[in-house]
Amino acid sequence: MVSVGVAGFGATVTIANSGSTFSPDAVTINLGDDVTFTLPSFHNAQEVSFETWTANGTTALPGGFSVPFGGGNVPASALTAGIHYYVCVAHASSGMKGKITVVNTTGIAANPQGNEISIYPNPSHGNFQLKISNQQSGTEYELALYNILGTKVYSKTNVQSQNPNNIDVADLPKGTYFLHIFNGRDTYNRKIIVR
Repeated sequence: MVSVGVAGFGATVTIANSGSTFSPDAVTINLGDDVTFTLPSFHNAQEVSFETWTANGTTALPGGFSVPFGGGNVPASALTAGIHYYVCVAHASSGMKGKITVVNTTGIAANPQGNEISIYPNPSHGNFQLKISNQQSGTEYELALYNILGTKVYSKTNVQSQNPNNIDVADLPKGTYFLHIFNGRDTYNRKIIVR
């Protein structure tokens, strides 16, 4: 269950646990929001790299956030645009991990230099073309689309750069969605509108 409260100009999203899993284990928040972990004394949350997260490891990400056993708050200042991967140190080996996707809703992309991402037409009736121009032809990307509540509503893997890729979400309700594009190292976030 996600609970959202307003604190200042940002919102607070709460992540709890269900046994040895974070609940929810993936959230999407806006830049400027913060996250509160409500956990029992035997769970914590520590930010790790994507590689460590994938391997169910526990090596802390230098400069990343850390929530003590029993829970705590991650301030907005520690949650820059992009994806923040985290684990419970005591239970990472059994897969207790999650991710926080932070989107920049101002329209200013906080993305690495050197890549061009175009999505057209946008807005559309749910059929988009995604083109990723990258110096390295054949780079593979993973796509995830989230609604404004942070629920993943669409995903696609093995998306190739240099090729137009179709995103067909015509069955989704009209509204604003956040597209997360990840290549294993760099993260890109774009807003799309289904009308």
